[in-house]
Amino acid sequence: MGSINQKSIFYVAKKEFLDNIRNKWVIILTVLLFLLVLLFSYLAGANGRLADPQVTAIRLISISSIVIPLIAIILGFSTISGEAESGSFSVVLSYPVTRLEVLLGKFFGLGLVIVASILVGFGIGGIIITITTSGEYWLGFLIFIFLTVLLGLIYLSLSICISSYFKRRITSIGGGLILFFWGQILGSIFLGILIGTGYKIEELGRAGLPSWYWVQDFLNPTSLNQIAVLRGFGLDQLGLGAGSVTLPDFLSTGAVMLVHVLWLIIPLIIAYFFFKRRDI
Repeated sequence: MGSINQKSIFYVAKKEFLDNIRNKWVIILTVLLFLLVLLFSYLAGANGRLADPQVTAIRLISISSIVIPLIAIILGFSTISGEAESGSFSVVLSYPVTRLEVLLGKFFGLGLVIVASILVGFGIGGIIITITTSGEYWLGFLIFIFLTVLLGLIYLSLSICISSYFKRRITSIGGGLILFFWGQILGSIFLGILIGTGYKIEELGRAGLPSWYWVQDFLNPTSLNQIAVLRGFGLDQLGLGAGSVTLPDFLSTGAVMLVHVLWLIIPLIIAYFFFKRRDI
């Protein structure tokens, strides 16, 4: 790969950040995150008070699992294919900058947009909740924010990989949609298979789940992130239907975080090889 010029990465990252921090859809979704944090906390509280950060974070898992991947895909789906199709890469690569530096700069720049969005959306809301409550679970809420950032970066890595593979912007949109729905419906597919094999939802809490069912958590960064949040708060129960089931031992904090790192790094490596072989 050769030596890496950190200044080149910085300049590319700076450009990506400044170009995308004003993205109207990112702004809309960030404001939505902030309002949902306060709304969920208020609805979960008692006597008109805000609920503690743990209750709010657990209730926000389902929302963050939709909004954060959506932000990442919006930012990353055309970052390679869109610029290659418009011809702007011919200008960029005429400067003394390598494709690896461009790829890393784009990832870091767009990643900072995601971090800023989450810190504004969840961070400010979390500060308000912590100030107005006992603040006993503030550390858990910080872990929740960290894991949410990690989820966003994973989906950004995946969307950049898709953008590096597809030749045109329109096909990258299709790839981004498939990626998004993969994260949303894979768990439902496994649950459907589970029910089809004779399991009943109302009996799951007592009978438990077969080991093969939990494989979907490793195949799906969205489900994996939900498990990580529960582990971050020291919980080992996953709500399913009208009851809950105990998480298996092999879904330990260490194993879950290791797979998070793999989901983050491997798509970027694949994206580089796609980008390296691409005709600009």
